[in-house]
Amino acid sequence: MTTNGVNVGTALVSSRVLTAGVMAAVVVSMTVLAFGFPPAARLMPLLAGLPGSVLALICLGREVRGALEDAAPEAADARRAERAMLAWTLAFFAGILAAGFLIAAPLLVVAYLRVGARERWTIALGSAAITWALLYGLFELAFRIPLFDGLLVAALST
Repeated sequence: MTTNGVNVGTALVSSRVLTAGVMAAVVVSMTVLAFGFPPAARLMPLLAGLPGSVLALICLGREVRGALEDAAPEAADARRAERAMLAWTLAFFAGILAAGFLIAAPLLVVAYLRVGARERWTIALGSAAITWALLYGLFELAFRIPLFDGLLVAALST
């Protein structure tokens, strides 16, 4: 469907609109589910869910309006950058799933900073060291929350 030279379907399927739509759907559905809780248990979910639902729907409306106003064909560079970010996000997810947070996060920080952002080795290695120190220091030592070890690490250690 085209309106004033704008392909409405393409505009509404942008990543920003989809993200806002998914977030609105999750927050609104969780709020609706909270109405089924016993009275004593529904207060906190509704205190967060009702304003969250309103804000998520406002955000969705703004994203849809912005997408329709800015629906000029996306530049190839913007699409390429979006695909690259999606690939890095999936790489982080797969790395953490396979090797766990303490191993994968610093390695993937180095990989992203060197390959994706073309940073110097000192910045990449320093960022990786800080990432490991924060993950280990905060979660493992300070909060005593064990981080996920990874499926591959767990399989190799048994």
